[in-house]
This record gives sequence, structure tokens and C-alpha cells, in this order.
Amino acid sequence: MPLSDNATSSPRLFIYLLSGYILVHLLIRLAMGGTLELDEAEQLILGQQLELGYNTQPPLYSWLQWFFFQLFGTGVLALALLKSLLLFCIYLFSWLTAGKLIGNQRIALLAAFSLFLIPSIAWESVRDLTHTVLATAIAAATFYTAIHIYQKRSLLAYVLLGVLLASGMLAKYSFGLFALSLLLAALSIREYRRLIMDWRILVAAVIALLLFLPHLLWAMDHLDEIRGFISNQVGEGNGGGYLSGVISGVSSLAKNITEFLILVWLVLTLLCPSLYRPLPGSDLNIHRQLAGRFLMVALSVCLVLILLFGITQFQSRWFQPLLIIFPLYLLSRAEAAGLSFRRERLLRWVIIFFALIVMVLRFSQFWLAPYVKSNANRMQYPSAALAGQLEQEGFSGGTVIGDSNLTAANIGLYFEGARLLSPRTEFFIADQHGVGGQCLIAWKATRQDAMPAGLAHYLDALGIVVSDAEQRYISAPYQYSDRGEFRLGFVLLSSASLCNTPAN
Repeated sequence: MPLSDNATSSPRLFIYLLSGYILVHLLIRLAMGGTLELDEAEQLILGQQLELGYNTQPPLYSWLQWFFFQLFGTGVLALALLKSLLLFCIYLFSWLTAGKLIGNQRIALLAAFSLFLIPSIAWESVRDLTHTVLATAIAAATFYTAIHIYQKRSLLAYVLLGVLLASGMLAKYSFGLFALSLLLAALSIREYRRLIMDWRILVAAVIALLLFLPHLLWAMDHLDEIRGFISNQVGEGNGGGYLSGVISGVSSLAKNITEFLILVWLVLTLLCPSLYRPLPGSDLNIHRQLAGRFLMVALSVCLVLILLFGITQFQSRWFQPLLIIFPLYLLSRAEAAGLSFRRERLLRWVIIFFALIVMVLRFSQFWLAPYVKSNANRMQYPSAALAGQLEQEGFSGGTVIGDSNLTAANIGLYFEGARLLSPRTEFFIADQHGVGGQCLIAWKATRQDAMPAGLAHYLDALGIVVSDAEQRYISAPYQYSDRGEFRLGFVLLSSASLCNTPAN
């Protein structure tokens, strides 16, 4: 017996389903214990204090993480709660937007949950992304706010738009591509163009500029490092001639867009072929038109970057803020052209299937991986065992300097109030105020005993002398695995004051 439209489309049902899904992922992450992924380790270090800038990424995620550390304590719970809240926002604002693009609210609900069919969102965002997740949540909120302004042209809505634009730029610099694409798409539609020409858009622009300005001034002081990082990421000017660069850029763009969208596109194409039918002339959903124009403009902007700025490489996760609207747009076309209940029900079961697959894979990442992978993964790092051994070796807390974010954070996590430093976050030096105890310098020594050259150079730059200190070693078996041990080299200095030089 078919479910009624009210039973399968109510806001309460959506909130319950989404909350349950996010809660399962939160519980799985907490059950994994105190071992960190790459981005989690970085945030444990950067979230020690508030700064205008930390590294080559904007600071908003680290600001939010600092706030969550104040509320819930420094640890995995605060890391996981922030990520879970942002994931909730991605799906929530996607659903709110889908409700404006799609008349049938059952299909709008499916459109929001069709993000389960995008691996970068359903898997990578849950597993380890931070800045990209924040930028995607803000992008989803910004698109919905643009539609809200069309419906209710209030000053408050324009103020909110300015806050979101600034927040997006403070989340990830590439958010500028989203903002530009949305602006150009809106300008191409007469009804939305009126919103851009409204005097209140100046209020939004001023608010955005004022909120972004403090970090912008900091970024100008670190422009060479940030520009170098971005150039390296996008392959700007990577050898060869202009034509070969364009071919490389277009190939990378096509490859990564395909990787990002292939699953959701295949599923929707097979189950909702009506989405390719011409829509009736009487169908004038202006919000669907905005979404379609936005996708076309976003692709055009990427091509311009290739042609004019020599961009030669992309990564699929970069498209999250730009392409999160894609399945919503396709399903809005399918609904407008006519989508049978049978096909709608098939789509519902496919989405449920992939949601379950993601949860099983997330569970197996930690507990089953040792049985199917020859090498241990990061989540099997024996951080608790190593921290216990370090305590037996005489370290009771203070400053921890690691050869990587993972080393510093995985050890510091077990020593309350520890000050964490790493050469991977060299722009950021945590203050030593209120931090006493000792100074521990640690590195991965699984393949070689010697202190890595990068760590030694970092210590020299900070003025920390360890040439006369004894180098010691401990080891512990990887968690849930009998395939070897993790070996840690360390130097223990008797006083944290010996590590205080960098903060002076």
C-alpha cells in the first residue's frame, strides 16, 4: 500500500531521518576512539587559540573548532560534533532549496537525500574533510538565501546574504567561484537581476567586505605562501606550452567532474529518464532556471580559469560547493516532466541502499580494514598505547612537537592542556602562556631511527636545541591488527621553557 504524500514528505520526517543518519555516523566516529584523521589532527593543533589566519587555508573552520573545544573539551567529541553539525546543514539547506525547485515534496526529500549518491559528500566529507565541508554547507545556505530574497525582499535577508558570503570566503578561498557563478547566473535572469540592482545589495557587499577584511589583511602579509600553495594545487603554469596546458586542464576538469557526478547521474538517468524531456512552456519555475544557469556558469568559469589563468589540474572535492545543486536540478526536471510513483519508489530504495553501504563502509574502515588491507590505516594508529608508554618514560604533559600534525595531535590528545606544535602548521605557533611541564619532541621512526630533516630544520628555526639530548624509542602494535608495530622516536626535555622560544 503506497504511503501518502504527507507521510513521506513532512518536515518532521525529514528531520528525523537526517538526524538519525548523522547520529549513526557520530556514534561510529566516537566508537573509533582517540585516533585522528589528517584534517582532525590539523584542527586539534589550530583550534588551540583564535588567530586571524593559521595557514594557507582560511580560518573559519578553526574558529568554530576552537569554540566547540571550549564547549565540549578538547577531543574527538568536539571534532565529531562540529563535523556532524555541518553535514546536517548541507542536507538541511539542500532540502530547503529542493522544496523551492520541486513541487512534490516527496521528491524534494529524495532530492536532498540523493546527495548520498555523490561519494565525495557521502563518504569523503564524513571521513576527513573540514574546510570543504564548511564551504559546502555555506554554499547550500547561500543558494537557499538567494531564493528566499526573491520571495521576501527584506533588508534582513540581504544582511544574512552578506554574512554568508563573508563566511564562505573565510571557509575556503575557492568559495569565490561559487559566489561569482551565482552572481552571473542571477544577472542572466530578469527577475533575479532586479534583486542584484536593489540598493540593499550594497549593504550585503559592505557587510561581506567588513567581515572578511581582517583576514584579508593577514592574508596579504602571507600572500606569497598562499599564492604558492594555490598555484601548486591547481598546477598553474606546469611546464609545456599553452595548448598542452589547456588540454591538461580540460582533461582534469572533465575527469574530476565525472568522478564527482557519475554515480548520481547514472542512477537518475536510469530511474528518471523523463528529466531529459523538454519541459512544457507553461512550466516557469524561476528557481529551477536559476539552478540550471548556475551549473552552466560554474562550468564556464572553470573553463575560463583554464584558458586565461593556466589552471591544469582539479580535484573532485573542489566541486562540492559548485555541484551540490546538480541532483536537485535533475530531479526538479524529472518531477516537472512527470515521474511515476513506481520510479520514485525505486529511487527511494536505491538511496537507502547506498546510505546503508556508506555506513557499513564507515564501520569497516576501522574494524574490518586489517583483514582486507595489507597496510595499517591511520585509524589504527596506537595512540593510546604510545601515550601510556610516554607517561611511563616520564612525560607528564607540557609542549608536544611532532614531525607531523598526526604525531603531535595523536600524542597531545592524551595529555590535557598540552601545547601542540608541528612543522606542517608553521604559520601557527600556539602561545605558551599557562603551559608548564616538559617538552616532548616526537617523530615516526618505523622506517628509520634518525629525527627527520624537516623536524630538525623546524626546531632550528624555532631556536630549540636538542643536539645533546638523548633520543629514545618506543613501539606499540597497530590497533585491531597483527601486521607490525608503529615505532616512535622522541626526545624529552625536562622543562617546557626550553620550547618556549617560538612563542616569544
